[in-house]
This record gives sequence, structure tokens and C-alpha cells, in this order.
Amino acid sequence: MFIVLFHAAVVALDGFSLWYDQMYVDIPLPAIKYVEMPFKGRLMFLTIWCLILQTVYFSLSLLNDLVGTNEKSPRKTPIIRRIKDIVFTLAFTLALYVATSFWGLYYYDKDLIFPDHIEKHFPVWLNHAMHTFVAAFVLIELLVTRRSYPSRKVGLAAVLLVNVCYITWMHILHDRYGAWVYPVFEVLNLPMRVAFLTCAVLAGFSFYLLGEKLDKLVSPAPAKQSHETKKKKR
Repeated sequence: MFIVLFHAAVVALDGFSLWYDQMYVDIPLPAIKYVEMPFKGRLMFLTIWCLILQTVYFSLSLLNDLVGTNEKSPRKTPIIRRIKDIVFTLAFTLALYVATSFWGLYYYDKDLIFPDHIEKHFPVWLNHAMHTFVAAFVLIELLVTRRSYPSRKVGLAAVLLVNVCYITWMHILHDRYGAWVYPVFEVLNLPMRVAFLTCAVLAGFSFYLLGEKLDKLVSPAPAKQSHETKKKKR
């Protein structure tokens, strides 16, 4: 019952955060033409990608609670459970990346990521819903539920795909509207930008591997009996 309530609460908070942002939050965008984008231009931010992915993941988790299974290794895995487990690896990786990169840059130099003219439009609770709670929720999820991680090759390929998609999207927007999504890129020259984005991709890989490792620690695979042991028992 706790898991069902937890999933329902996260879906409600994330959904409300997205709705509140669209209804009541108006922030100055990097370029005037960004207002032409749907969703009030929010889809340019990785933070919103993360929050949408969180909402999708926890909605899948709630659905899995109702019609799927939360066993570690079910004999027959429902399709909803398979989808949920794959999405978790991306949701975990992206949530930790968003939280650590946002707060890291914030405390280093907040003008690089969340300058005052933007921050003043954000309620404190909404800032934490987007940049703090996302990481806390996936860590709690990792501890209280069970999942089957995909192969490392598949998982890292998925993380790389998301990274490439967002980096490409960010450069398309810059080329079209003439302004970077995040202020930090305004102070980076080309070599520094390449180095920054390379580190970002490597950080994504690191968070994926961290999630994989933590999952094995909190939910180890059941030990398999050897053929010899089975013979002795006969």
C-alpha cells in the first residue's frame, strides 16, 4: 500500500508542478522568438524533459502496481513492467544529472544557470520540485521497489541517445533563435563547450552505472544453485 500511495503522490506533485508552471509562471526567455515554441518555450529546458520523464515513469509505476507486478524476477514479466524498468534507468540517470548539475552550478555561480531575473518568478517549492525532489524520489524508488535492469550495453546506449538528442536540440535552438538555452554557454568558447558537453555525457554514464550498482546492492539477484549441489540433494 505504501508503494501505491508513494507513486500516486509523486504523480500528483509532478503533474501539479507542470500545470502550475504553465498556468502561473512566466519567465524571461533567452530570446523573444522562444515564445513561439509550444509549452511556453519550456521544452528547451532539460529540467522540463526530466520532469516530464519523471511523471511518465511514476505513472507507469502506478499502473504497474495495479495491473503488473513488483516482484524482483517474475516468472512471466508483464509488458507494463518491462517498459517501467527500462524507463527507470533513464529517469534515474536524468534526475541525478539535473539535480547535481543545477545545484553545482547554482552554488558555483547562480547567474550561469538560474539568474535572479528568472529565480524571482519561481516559487521555492516549484524550484525544488524540478531540481531537488526529482532526485530524492528516484532514490526512494530504487530502495523500495524491485526492477530488472537492461543489459549495460542497452542501458548506456539509451543514455547516450538521450544526451545526443538534447545536445542536438539545444544547438538547433541556438541556430534558429540566436541565443543559448542556458547562460553558462554564453561564456564558453567552442573548445570549452565541447569539453563541457563531453563531461556532461560522461556524467550521464556515471549516474547510469551508479544506479545499476545501487540496484544490485539493495536488490541482489537470488543465488543460483550449482549443478553439483542439486545432485547432492537428490
